[in-house]
Order: sequence, then C-alpha cells, then structure tokens
Amino acid sequence: MSEVCGSSADIHLAMSEFRDCLLDTGLIHLPVQGNGFLGITAEGDRSLWKRLDRLLVNDSWLSQWPNSHYHCLNARTSDHSPLVIRGDTATHTISMFRFDNYLTMSSDFTPSVQNIWRHRIEGTAMYAVTRKLRALKPVFRTLRKKKGDLTLNVKLAAEFLDTVQQLLQTDRHNTLLIRLEKCCKMVFFRATKLEQVMLQQRAKIQWLKGGDQCSRIFFRKVAMRRASKKVFQIANEAGRTLTERDEIVDEFVSFYQQLLGERDGGSS
Repeated sequence: MSEVCGSSADIHLAMSEFRDCLLDTGLIHLPVQGNGFLGITAEGDRSLWKRLDRLLVNDSWLSQWPNSHYHCLNARTSDHSPLVIRGDTATHTISMFRFDNYLTMSSDFTPSVQNIWRHRIEGTAMYAVTRKLRALKPVFRTLRKKKGDLTLNVKLAAEFLDTVQQLLQTDRHNTLLIRLEKCCKMVFFRATKLEQVMLQQRAKIQWLKGGDQCSRIFFRKVAMRRASKKVFQIANEAGRTLTERDEIVDEFVSFYQQLLGERDGGSS
C-alpha cells in the first residue's frame, strides 16, 4: 500500500519500522476505497500527500468478514478522514481444507505441494498458510482429473486381467501372455488400492458428518454393533450345537452357576 503521493519525502525509515511492527503484531491493512491521502504541504505546483488514516485487522477478522473493506470520506476542515467500514451482508461459513488421501500416492503430489509452498507471501504466518492452501486446490483438482474415475478404473483393470487369464488358459507357455498377466495384476492391484483409500476416507467423512447427530447413519451403526454381539449358536460341553434362544440362555446360566459354585466351594 502506497504511503506518499506527490513530492518525495524521507519517510522510508519510519515506515519500515511501522511495517515491522505490523508483522510482529499480526495486523493487516484492510482494503481501502476512495481517496485515502491527505494534503500535508502545498507550495506552488508542488504538493505532498500522505496516508494518515488506516484500518488494521487481524486474521480472525478476515476469517469472519473476508470481503470487508473501508471507505475514506472527505476530510473537509479536519486533519483526518472519517473511515466507514463496508462489506457484504452474506453469511460466510468457514470451510475445512480437505483433499483426497489417494492423491498422496501420486508421484506428482509432493513436487506440486513443494512448488506452491516455496512462494513467499507477505503478511502473517496464518495468512500465508491460508493463501497457500487456497492455491493448492486447483492443483489437487488437476491431479484428480488425471486419476479419473477410480471405480471405473478398477472395473476396466479387472476386465483386462480376466481376458488375459482366459487367453493364458489356452496357451499356458506363452511368455508374452505371462508377462502381460503380471502387468495386468499390478495395474489391478494399484487401481483397487486407490479405490480402497478413497472409500475408506469417504466412510470416515460420512461418519463424522452424521455419526453424532442421531441420524440414520448413527442408528445403522448401533444396529450393526448390536448384531455383531449377538450369539446365534453355542456348543455345550457335550459338543451339541444349540441354536434356540432359550437353550442358549439356559446353557449360559448353567455354565456360570457351575463356575461360580466351584469357586465358592473352593474358597470355603
């Protein structure tokens, strides 16, 4: 942001100290509209204008009101200009930074992230990190397009592998088919691994969104856990398998009565 307009003046040292102060305190200039300069001297055709009034905000302000700015009104007879804060009235929700975990398995992932992270951005550390994360979004979007539809890739890889294995059944000593089968297995394994990572991440996100809200996902998870703990059959000491509910309950009761009775008898 320019500080002087008109004739040059020796303010570089003072403004350098002021900028260092802003960096240390984590304050940022809010965008300005209108004339922010005030006339300091006017000698003939030469004049010096300086920016005396400004609005400084922190990262929390920008996160809550990212499109806010201020407008400089005319100073009239005063030495300072009235400042009016403006901004959109839309409600902004803070969105989390997410990316697909399977992208980390790409050879282009690390160089792409390093390329963005090398850029130098003026401002506080948190502001620089936010800008870099935003710059990574189109990069990750390009990487996703290169991977294509992971589920479709698995289907195509499986079809190619099935075709090669069927041909190999008719000519088992064909070295070309043997090598081709090996390559198809590697492609199929790679495709299934990427799809597995994607599905696991989606399952976790789905649980995080609906797991703690008494939603259908929550009750489905509870039902699955209850079903996994149910006892549908049990074998008694004689080796007979019991499947009826009453027989299973009686067997449990009899077993623990006998177990506790033996312990009580031994302790007495």
